[in-house]
Amino acid sequence: MAAASSEIAREQASGQAHLKAELLGTRAMILAASDFVTVFEIARGSNGVFAGEVFRLLIGVAALIGGTTALIFKWTNNGPKRWFGPVFVIVWSLLWLYLHNFPYVFGHINSLVRAYRDGQYQIVEGQVHVLHEQPATGHTKGDVITVNGKQFEVNYFYATPAYRNTLAHGGVLGGGVYARLYYYNGEILRVDIRK
Repeated sequence: MAAASSEIAREQASGQAHLKAELLGTRAMILAASDFVTVFEIARGSNGVFAGEVFRLLIGVAALIGGTTALIFKWTNNGPKRWFGPVFVIVWSLLWLYLHNFPYVFGHINSLVRAYRDGQYQIVEGQVHVLHEQPATGHTKGDVITVNGKQFEVNYFYATPAYRNTLAHGGVLGGGVYARLYYYNGEILRVDIRK
C-alpha cells in the first residue's frame, strides 16, 4: 500500500512539474509573440474595397432600373419614339455590371477573408529586403520584397482587401524591418513587425 501511494505521489509530482513546464513554455511563447505589433490584419472592409464594389454595384443596378422604368414609361405613353435615351442607359448599365465582374471581386474578397479566418495561410518571418520600390504615381509594378526567401509584390493600385500599402504610401515593409507575414496565394493577409 505504501509503495502504491508513493508511486501515486511521484506521478502527481511529475505531472505538476510537467504542467509547470507547459505553463512556463506558454508564458515564454506569449512573451515572444508580444515582441511583434500587428500593423495590418485583413477584414471584409479592408482598404475600402468591399464598400467601393457595393457602391459600383448599386450604380449599375440603379441605372438598369431607371433605364427600364423610363423605357416602359416612354413606350406606354409615347409609343416607340424617344426610346433611344432609356435604351442607351440600359445598355450602359449592363456593360457596367459586366465589366466590373462583381462575382469574381466578391468571391476574391470572401476567399481571402475565409482563408485568414480558417487558418489556411502560410507564415514567413524574417528581415525584409526591398528589390523594387513603386513610385507614388504608380505606372510600374508594386514594391517587390522578399522575406526569408519568399517574394511578394505589394501594389498600392491593386483593388484587394489584402495588404497593399507601398513604401511611397506609408507602407511599413521597408528594407531591414523584421516582419512576420501571414499570406495566402501570394497575398499578404496580416503583417506583424518587431517593436
